[in-house]
Amino acid sequence: MKTVMITVLVFLSVKSYCQHNLYTFNNGSLIEGTKLKLQFNASKKALPPTHELTAVIYNKVIKNDTVINYVNFSVSKKSTVRDSQDLKFIYRQDSTFLLLNQRLPAFKLKDMLGNEISSAKFLGKPILINFWATYCGPCIEEMPQLSRLKKKYEGKMNFIAITENNTDNDHLLEFLKNKDFNFQVLTDGKIYEKELKIKALPKNLFVDSFGILRYIQDGYPINTSGEPSVHDDNDFTKIIDKLIGNSNQQ
Repeated sequence: MKTVMITVLVFLSVKSYCQHNLYTFNNGSLIEGTKLKLQFNASKKALPPTHELTAVIYNKVIKNDTVINYVNFSVSKKSTVRDSQDLKFIYRQDSTFLLLNQRLPAFKLKDMLGNEISSAKFLGKPILINFWATYCGPCIEEMPQLSRLKKKYEGKMNFIAITENNTDNDHLLEFLKNKDFNFQVLTDGKIYEKELKIKALPKNLFVDSFGILRYIQDGYPINTSGEPSVHDDNDFTKIIDKLIGNSNQQ
């Protein structure tokens, strides 16, 4: 019995040791650790000397002998003058990712004119749901790029924005009057935001035509200068193209 127990423990140990790690920025692509390190070093070189880069793993999925690590690069000001470290990971679970590949919880929210809008209305086409708030600077900065996406894919994809703000109390119509933002805006979404366990804004959810949450991104992709990307070849466009392509095949 003792021999059998030792054999099982050794087998489990070897199996765990042999697990293969892959990484994704939740854009539909998987990369090896060597490529991730190259991307990390390239991004680190583009930073000013006052800032440092950290690789954050915010979700893990185990498939057979492969561990898929969902990762992003976090930029912060250096607390000391020391040189930035080589690639090291911090694990910080993002609870919203526990909903990935599941049906997105339904919602009924009002638009800025008081009309009730149900999530069921958007079934049949993929949808990008942008979560934002008036106090969120990065949310405002990405609005023009999100508007460009809607213009490019209109008719093939649905686009809505959910804010925790209230139309009257927060003067939303006036706030958005001079903003380049063409999404349909749904208001008073704080409770729904909590249901999805969204703790930081902006957050962009990509849902397929059946209502299944397929991809989660934070803000719109930025370039090495820290500015929103104006190119049509980035993680957002790749995700949308994939969702539309899959929808057309069904």
